[in-house]
Amino acid sequence: MDTFEVVGSLMRERRSIWTGVGKSGYAAQLLAATGATAGLVANFIHAEDLLHGELSTLRPNDLLVAVTWSGRSEQIYDLLGRSVCPTVLVTSARHQELPRVASHVVPCAYTVDELLSGIPCESVLETLRIGYELLAAATTPEERRLALQRGHPHGNLLPDSG
Repeated sequence: MDTFEVVGSLMRERRSIWTGVGKSGYAAQLLAATGATAGLVANFIHAEDLLHGELSTLRPNDLLVAVTWSGRSEQIYDLLGRSVCPTVLVTSARHQELPRVASHVVPCAYTVDELLSGIPCESVLETLRIGYELLAAATTPEERRLALQRGHPHGNLLPDSG
């Protein structure tokens, strides 16, 4: 199995807690919400909140999914080292110490934010792309369709059938 299949399997079997700081935190929040919409048990807790009391909500059968583009977020490093559950690190970092403390590392393709003259854009989009691939590996198209029907009754996410 490749990394996406392994992590997808873990997400399918466990409650996933997504976390991050800064723009990576916003990406993690969106990915947790999308995971829940797709039928997974997924929540977001900000890394600072985890480090200030919420860390005790993690259980050994959970999965902590930490997102950090740079791999230099002290909060993420601290969380990964203190987690009681398996951890997944989504990052573009290659040689920092951070990836070595995670159970699984899911690499993002490193990109330089040039599209909007240095405004962080491509890095966030790459993070979301990788996150969506993980969510797709954790669910089947039919499971996602049924979850949308059941859990998103006021949305227009499914094509009209008639």
